[in-house]
Amino acid sequence: MKSTFLSVAVAAALSIAAIAQAAPAADNDTVNIQAPAIKRYGMQPIEFDDYAHSYNMSNGDTMKFTHGGGTRYYTEVSGNRRVEIIPVSPTEFVTRDGAHISFSTDGNELTVNNYERVATTQHLPSNTIMVARR
Repeated sequence: MKSTFLSVAVAAALSIAAIAQAAPAADNDTVNIQAPAIKRYGMQPIEFDDYAHSYNMSNGDTMKFTHGGGTRYYTEVSGNRRVEIIPVSPTEFVTRDGAHISFSTDGNELTVNNYERVATTQHLPSNTIMVARR
């Protein structure tokens, strides 16, 4: 009786080990998706001068835009880290995290889509849109 029970236990353990080896690993079920490459607009520093100001956002934050030397541009929301913005047209910028900044009326107004990706110290819902005037 003991040998029958022992044989069944060994067979069950071997079956479980075989099934575990045959089952795909959890990380084999992941799919890697690459974000499309950002097509950079060749903005010159003088073109950025219309935007290099501070803006009062509709939620009370202040968003400041600055040159970073050469053709690098940045924004910083009060109390947050400085974030590089990449020009994609004469009036539009994106961040590597997916925020989209659009200026209008010669840089006097702006709209930020996915604002939560720039203002990282705040808990904001996805796809937050903010507007501002200078």
